[in-house]
Amino acid sequence: MPESSERELLRLLAGMEVSPERIRQLLGDRDARRLHVVRRVLAAHPKTPRADALALVPTLYWRDLAWISSEARTHPAVRRAADQEILRRFPGLALSERCAVAELSGRGVIAFVRRNVDASVLRALLRNRLTVEADVVFIASKSRNPELLAALLSIPGWGVRVAVRSAIARNLFTPEPEAVELFAMIPLEDLREICREASRPASILFGARQALSERVEANARLV
Repeated sequence: MPESSERELLRLLAGMEVSPERIRQLLGDRDARRLHVVRRVLAAHPKTPRADALALVPTLYWRDLAWISSEARTHPAVRRAADQEILRRFPGLALSERCAVAELSGRGVIAFVRRNVDASVLRALLRNRLTVEADVVFIASKSRNPELLAALLSIPGWGVRVAVRSAIARNLFTPEPEAVELFAMIPLEDLREICREASRPASILFGARQALSERVEANARLV
């Protein structure tokens, strides 16, 4: 199929004015279906019959699946099918591909990827436009990578959030300097709970109790 025809098809499918009849014609056009970008748009289009859209999902590349996963106008059943296909392929992808999936995919994939232990994948997830605070708090709470936990604090938009800081401060794998610095910034109740955790290293407990004492005294002076 000529490149100009491909562009015309994509322009046609980009709009909502395309008729169901035209969609069915394209589904039956072997030359059109040979183009992965056309298959991708057909699978995602809300006017594509559900069964046909679902049948197209396994034929797509992982990048197309990630696009469908985050495409709001696509039917939820098709997005879920794209998510499931991505997750089925995920272990076999190269690291750079897993990072791209983490950065580009929708909520169904994010909920899975945030459990990944690879710091590069998690950093990519933090750049995803659909990642929310709850995802970052989950990573900050569960990660066992000290470098990633320290780096989270410097990521614009996330490192300044109180819930994220509290999760990092309470994570046993957070490097001591970063944890102690956070004791002056997190809610007092979170700091009190850290002070009660006798299993923590003595230096961490000392820093937490000192920070708590200083903050309680400062609050008392303000009354």
